[in-house]
Amino acid sequence: MDFSTTDEQQALAEAVRGTLRRHASQTTGREESAAPPAHDETLWSSLVETGVPGLLWSEEDGGLGAGMTDLAAAATAVGRAGVQVPLAECVVAGALVRALAPADVRREILGDLTEGSALPIPALAEPLRAWSPVPTDVTASEGTDSWTLSGTKAPVRYAPAATHLLVSAATESGTGVFLLPSSGGTGEELVLDSSPATLLAQGPSADTALREALALGGVVLCAEAVGVMQEALRLTTEYLGTRTQFGRTLASFQALTHRAADMYAQLELARSTTLYAAMAADERPLDVDHVLRARVVVDGAARLIGQEAIQMHGGIGVTAEHAVGHLTARLTALTRTWGDRRSHLAELATRIDDHEGVEVLV
Repeated sequence: MDFSTTDEQQALAEAVRGTLRRHASQTTGREESAAPPAHDETLWSSLVETGVPGLLWSEEDGGLGAGMTDLAAAATAVGRAGVQVPLAECVVAGALVRALAPADVRREILGDLTEGSALPIPALAEPLRAWSPVPTDVTASEGTDSWTLSGTKAPVRYAPAATHLLVSAATESGTGVFLLPSSGGTGEELVLDSSPATLLAQGPSADTALREALALGGVVLCAEAVGVMQEALRLTTEYLGTRTQFGRTLASFQALTHRAADMYAQLELARSTTLYAAMAADERPLDVDHVLRARVVVDGAARLIGQEAIQMHGGIGVTAEHAVGHLTARLTALTRTWGDRRSHLAELATRIDDHEGVEVLV
């Protein structure tokens, strides 16, 4: 398996970095409020110009027909720029549309997503409960000729800007995936009260589509986290080389250089694991376990790099004026979107029942 980055992927990453430098707003994670930033249409339009939202979809559906490794290269550049855009959310929603929607609806939504006129967003999480792709609070009722949904989804990032919502709901046949028009709300809580919706799938087909869509979104989250870690390491090594203590730069203290080397080793481990997961995501059938393992590895690397970056910056690392604290907060958000380390390990553990038990104490 070739882990080298192609010239095309390097050019794509450079194009994304360039367009973000030109178009990114001044709000790059350093807002006075602790709330996540709202959707930045100018920033998103800059990514549309480079074709990033359409990389994963086939040309027949209006996309560019690239692969997950190409999208991962772009996502890493997004993470390194320190911006927040609904890239992973659009991948999950688009993957559900691609897998479940009728051909005409699929081509319309994915084509408009590529062109920037549509913003499909998944609404999967439910308030006051641990993450699970299986819905319990939102239920679906079938009428004579339509379906309605009732319940609450939250948080739903970028819901006010969404043109389409992909909502999971409990049906008599199991989990269902539904397509809704824009919520028209102003917050990240989606309250459904007998809201009309279009059924895309229910039962095993919906479960499979959800698992695979979340796996694709997980690869994007890992790639963004790699970019954030890369920037955090860069800021840390620069600080060690310029900050002086006792008449010497911090980089001259061996203990600190060893800790920086540990950060670098964890970054490279996360990078190679993410690339492997991206290459596996391009294969069919998709092996979700590859992505879950990558998310576990990236979570560990993100925790170490974020904590070490703040520690080695000292007090300045936790001030609102310095970027390193915001980067660490972003890493925390990325590694806890659609599950955390514990939930990924728990899911992986359910698939080792074919191994014989081992008696440790005999």
